[in-house]
Amino acid sequence: MDVGTGELVLRLLLAAVLGSILGYEREARSKTAGLRTHTLVALGAAMFTISGAFGVEGATSDPTRVAAQVVTGIGFIGAGTIVRSGFNVTGLTTAATLWMAAALGIGAAVGLYEVAIVGGLIALASLLLLGSLRPSRLWRHRRRLELLYQPGHGTLGPLYSAVQGAGGEVKQMWMSEESGLRHMTMSLANVKDDDFSDLIEMLSEREEVLEIFPPATIRGG
Repeated sequence: MDVGTGELVLRLLLAAVLGSILGYEREARSKTAGLRTHTLVALGAAMFTISGAFGVEGATSDPTRVAAQVVTGIGFIGAGTIVRSGFNVTGLTTAATLWMAAALGIGAAVGLYEVAIVGGLIALASLLLLGSLRPSRLWRHRRRLELLYQPGHGTLGPLYSAVQGAGGEVKQMWMSEESGLRHMTMSLANVKDDDFSDLIEMLSEREEVLEIFPPATIRGG
């Protein structure tokens, strides 16, 4: 198939535009890989595909083999965006969008314009719309609990037990320490009002707990 240089350049531009659309959504949510990363991934995937399909003549030209190698390479980049910290695993959606950006780049590079555009729009709609339809947002009570306490008193064990006993779940947790005190922020799912009040009361009775946010200061340090 004889394809001119102008059309190949347009394919690269389409790949970059589709990748940037996904990247902009990630950038707006302050994710690890944003606008530039997604644009470069889509553009790079398109460039590799075009080089394999049109840069090599004869029997050795095999764009499918190049595309397969692109997918393998994207796996390494995507793995770099996945972070596990304690109970939290973040970056899975960003890794998936990088994988999708590469797919859009390959689609644009081989001339599947309509398919690539529709695929990009579906991916963007999935990011914007499906997040609000997750069961954790539709049916679960979400609570944010912040503590300032002295570490080394076994504070977290009873707290976890109380959350699980109430049918709740610890979704995310962040910790920082300064001047011998630990500040912890915990995101809880499926914890109802009465159960959350019981958690606050239980924590307020512990000597090492200095402050609870919200609702107020329990005791001074």
